[in-house]
Amino acid sequence: MIGHGVAIALYTFREAVRNKILYSILFFAIALMGLGLAIGPASLDQDTRILVDVGLFALWFFSNVVAIFVGVTMVFMELERKTVYTVLSKPVHRPVYFVGKFVGVGTLLLVQVAFMATTLTTLMAVRGDPVPSALFAAYWLILMESLIVAAVALFFSSFSTPYVSGFLTLGLWVVARLIPELQAFLPELVEDGTGPVLIGILTTVVNVWPDMTYFTVTTQVTYGLGVPFEYVWNATLYAAGYLLILLSTGSWIFQRRDFI
Repeated sequence: MIGHGVAIALYTFREAVRNKILYSILFFAIALMGLGLAIGPASLDQDTRILVDVGLFALWFFSNVVAIFVGVTMVFMELERKTVYTVLSKPVHRPVYFVGKFVGVGTLLLVQVAFMATTLTTLMAVRGDPVPSALFAAYWLILMESLIVAAVALFFSSFSTPYVSGFLTLGLWVVARLIPELQAFLPELVEDGTGPVLIGILTTVVNVWPDMTYFTVTTQVTYGLGVPFEYVWNATLYAAGYLLILLSTGSWIFQRRDFI
């Protein structure tokens, strides 16, 4: 059982690495870091802060873009090629296949974040800029967010097409980044007498959907503030809880999907 899952994960990772679009995304991400390095000297002695801001933004944005793109296409591609029928005709349980796909995508994201993080850290070291420990916490939390996004993408791909899955994942990712704003906006809607249906939907979203801003510590990094280990640990557990729910639900749906 575990061997099947590992084999599926490795196959998924290799298939994702072969995709040329990923190299284009990585190129643009590194180019964006280079842009931050170029405009730094014109920022009135704020070049280090600019480099860190732009670098972390590039790492965060492109990691999540890859998570969405790979997450919504991996299962669909195998359905199109009909290779999924060959795999599932063997003694491979569908939940093992589904989780193996996620592990493969997660491994890809880990490699990408590590590569881009190494690039940014090396740029700072070559420039002689101090590399705060909070920067490594930022790298880890970006990875946690991208894993949740990948799990959401795989969840939707378990029963929908890539286009629908992509739009749904992108929309929910944007909503997850706006959770604090929605929390602040809800009391105003209640005071204005907004319909109870809309209030109920927004309240459910705020209470159920993950707050992705929890994984953003760019301000702490750029202004030299520390990120406590307890915060990173709690954020990791927070991500693990949502991953467990998404993967369990996605596996359950995928197990009951009719491929014919």
